[in-house]
Amino acid sequence: MKVELVVTRDSSSCRKAESLWRSICEQKNLTFKILEDDGPEGRDVLARLELRALPAVLLDGRLVAVGVQTEEQAFDLLRRAGNLDP
Repeated sequence: MKVELVVTRDSSSCRKAESLWRSICEQKNLTFKILEDDGPEGRDVLARLELRALPAVLLDGRLVAVGVQTEEQAFDLLRRAGNLDP
């Protein structure tokens, strides 16, 4: 599973989300990628999904959440996506 996090620079919320998702992806051996809103990939995702708020979490290219999740919420998103056992 590929986890992508769309972020904006200088956002404490985005930094918090990045820290959480990076840690979870390292624990679970998942691919993790940061997409900055001012980079080409980030701009493409923002336009394609019509995102107006960040951070945004994509699992295998599908938008699953916007905002900062708790660790429990993040694991729940992964479980629902079929990546973790219940």
